Amino acid sequence: MLQPQTKVHRYLILDGLRGVAALVVLAFHLVQQHDLTALPLAGLAVDFFYLLSGFVIAFAYEGRLQSGAMTLRSFAWVRITRLYPLAVLGTSAGIALGLLAAMYKTNVTYHDIAVSGILGLLLLPSYVFPQWATAYPFNMASWSLTFELVVNLIYGMIAPYLTSSRLAKLTVCSAVVLVWVAAMNHGIAGGNDQSNFAYGFGRVMFPFFAGILLYRCRRPQRLAPWISFGLLLSLPVLLLAPVHQASLTSLIYVLLLFPAIIMAGAAIEPGPRLAPVCEWMGALSYPVYILQGPVLRAGEELLKHWQFGMRGSCLFGLAEASVVAAVAWFALRFYDKPLQRRFRMRATPRLSAATLPKFGYVRPPES
Repeated sequence: MLQPQTKVHRYLILDGLRGVAALVVLAFHLVQQHDLTALPLAGLAVDFFYLLSGFVIAFAYEGRLQSGAMTLRSFAWVRITRLYPLAVLGTSAGIALGLLAAMYKTNVTYHDIAVSGILGLLLLPSYVFPQWATAYPFNMASWSLTFELVVNLIYGMIAPYLTSSRLAKLTVCSAVVLVWVAAMNHGIAGGNDQSNFAYGFGRVMFPFFAGILLYRCRRPQRLAPWISFGLLLSLPVLLLAPVHQASLTSLIYVLLLFPAIIMAGAAIEPGPRLAPVCEWMGALSYPVYILQGPVLRAGEELLKHWQFGMRGSCLFGLAEASVVAAVAWFALRFYDKPLQRRFRMRATPRLSAATLPKFGYVRPPES
């Protein structure tokens, strides 16, 4: 007699929050094309990604890492194959734009593009172009993946020994480092530019391990579904607010408000109408985040030759956002999903049944 199929557990509100955060990053970069000082807190969406990533990675893999059912090598393979394909696609598109720029600009050479391109494809920072502040000139979002993979590796190595007491101590120590990062940068920042790349190591530790701690302290999904709308709206309101005193405010966001949002989101089961929307937003979040760079870079070049008024600039920004969404959907549908299926098929013969994912939700929130 067939046993009834058990319900696959999903944290769908976290999917929706990840999608909202990706849209905030897109809006932030669109506004930066016209005003670099606007939206001083929008960049904290990356820190929200890290916090969310710690929670969901612990949900999907912690039990197996601690029991020894999943090896460090298997965990590293899962994370690299999840993050790398779309990152390579975005960086390759940026390199293609760089080669096109080399045909018309004297301060960009093919040798520099080759060196910086190889570093970018390896998710390593580049100091080849001093005229540009970014450490990742061909895909501006790649910097966060570097630190994501670093903290994933650290977690994979220490997970079997990471008791709750040790995790709490590690989280507190990481919070102290984060306060130092905020003091040095007049707000939580760093990791994306050549001048502040080293700060990214201190920036990623607290939110990621705090996310793991939140997972261990999670509560049953008993909050009313209508609260989910408030959570999904609160995140963009917080991140897009024109708040001053970014140093103190950014610490309040990352140390207190973001954990509270994730804890509440993990305790909500969305209604039947909101659930598919959250799932769709979560699926598109990583492609939107990692593929927007080349599209917006092309848009910046067009803006140098075309002059728009306020209305025209808004319409142009909406057009760029639409292109990003379309590119993200096509890349997800025809590139990433087929690759992920192939990776899973290749992994199945090599991994034991205990090593394979046991959860329906195994797509950590990539940043």
